Amino acid sequence: NGQVIMLNMALLSCDSYNKILKNPNLTFKYGKAKEFYLQGEYFKAQPLLEELVSAYRGSELSESIYYYYAYCDFQMGAYLTAAYHFKQFNQPFPSSPKVEEMGFMYAYCMYMDSPTYALDQSNSIKAIEGLQLFVNKHPNSPRVDQCNYIIEQLRDKMRLKAYEAAMLFYRMEDYRASAVSLKQLLVEYPDLSDREKIKWLIIESYYKLASNSIESKKANRFEQVILAQEALEEEFPNSVYMAQSRAMALEAKAYLTKAPTT
Repeated sequence: NGQVIMLNMALLSCDSYNKILKNPNLTFKYGKAKEFYLQGEYFKAQPLLEELVSAYRGSELSESIYYYYAYCDFQMGAYLTAAYHFKQFNQPFPSSPKVEEMGFMYAYCMYMDSPTYALDQSNSIKAIEGLQLFVNKHPNSPRVDQCNYIIEQLRDKMRLKAYEAAMLFYRMEDYRASAVSLKQLLVEYPDLSDREKIKWLIIESYYKLASNSIESKKANRFEQVILAQEALEEEFPNSVYMAQSRAMALEAKAYLTKAPTT
């Protein structure tokens, strides 16, 4: 029966692996760990390397063991653990030729662990900081172009998150929050492709906020409509939103002209 044979083979394999784990010969274990790693059996290499990291600390083999150990976590998709090990690498091995690679891999792990735009972007920020630090430290590295490309991808993701958050306020008709969020969006991401539309939405948010405000707050909010409209017209004199925005600004000015002075 094929299933019984396969089960027996699996048990034998498991038994032989346990013998490797229990073997007191560290040189043998190191050889096996490398063998498993190079065969792509990272889950087998990792426990051996974990033991060897401690056993060989301070020895000539220590750097090589730690290198494989960090990459095992990376290859198994444990990006945060791998990031920790890549970051730690330059403490015991500051003069290693692998320091540059480890600096890149730390930031790359944070990038790999960065979630979709809708979720918390803390790791995206850490990845951008790590990649920027790498570029500053190693401006001639062949990895610089890749770093800049990844930074731009991460910034796109964070732009999208900030834009969607501001638009959520707009869709919920929380016009005060949408005006503030959209203005902040333009400060944080001045290179947004939707600048014209966002500037228009700021005008519209302030206009709707002013129109629905109590009398004591209307004047200040209509002033914001005029300022926002002037900002749109200055940057986009041929804006597709010009007619609508001017009409709102005129209405705001009319209100302020007849508004009672306090």
